[in-house]
Amino acid sequence: MLYRDWLNLNTHLLWCHDYDVDDKQTGKIKRSTEYTNSAAWLVKSGWVKVVQENGEIFQASPGQWLIVKPGKRVQSFSPNTRMLSIAFLARWPDGNDLFDQGLSIVLDADEVPALERKAKPMLRIMKKINPETWDARENRARLKEFFKLESLLSEWLLTLADTLQNAGIKHRGKMDIDERVMQAVRLLQSHDIGEFLDLDALAQSVGTSQTHLSRLFQRDLQLTPREYFENIRIEFACTSLKQAKKRINDVANEMGFTYLSHFSKWFKKHKGVTPRAYRG
Repeated sequence: MLYRDWLNLNTHLLWCHDYDVDDKQTGKIKRSTEYTNSAAWLVKSGWVKVVQENGEIFQASPGQWLIVKPGKRVQSFSPNTRMLSIAFLARWPDGNDLFDQGLSIVLDADEVPALERKAKPMLRIMKKINPETWDARENRARLKEFFKLESLLSEWLLTLADTLQNAGIKHRGKMDIDERVMQAVRLLQSHDIGEFLDLDALAQSVGTSQTHLSRLFQRDLQLTPREYFENIRIEFACTSLKQAKKRINDVANEMGFTYLSHFSKWFKKHKGVTPRAYRG
């Protein structure tokens, strides 16, 4: 792959925490289905289990890493589980993840000590900027902290890539995306989540017509520009709803919905449940 192809890879850290899963000491197994991001868990006590969409089951015990396949899954954690949890995105513009083929996988931590060692500096910074919530993107961070985390994540991902390669798992590449598509993707990613999307203006800004831009998107990303932006909006809504401090009304307003009922209908159309049910 060319260097310019790698520039299309979107990577960022969602969170890095070392925590007790059952912080309220309920004594119950914790189960969730809403997360689809890439994740790596180092189990310190208890156990963690993932059931993938194809029915495959992976379980890790103390002293083991579980590197999770991104996508739909059922996650279960025993009441006494303590673990180092790293959640991240490493994704190409077409929606495919850098690491997905051949996962999930369970690894003995003592055979890959660099994974934990490289994670500890991320953990220290994350405790400062994101001590309570799961998604760090909504927390304030200084320029120095941002660049440091980006650098540390890159080092950790490189260690993960080497670890997976040693286990026979290769990363996924993505080449030959039209530069006009990438320009449009960057504009869509920076577009106000609650503002109207003018597709004609988007196409003109990258030097083509709306029809041709749509053809290019379908060819390179298998999505239309509007579908790509809707996926961004869906991810924003899901992330926001998982933040306990945000009211559902506030999320709807941020996304440009005048009425909560319209937001609920839109969300249910895409996720199959109401915002309230999704929040749990």
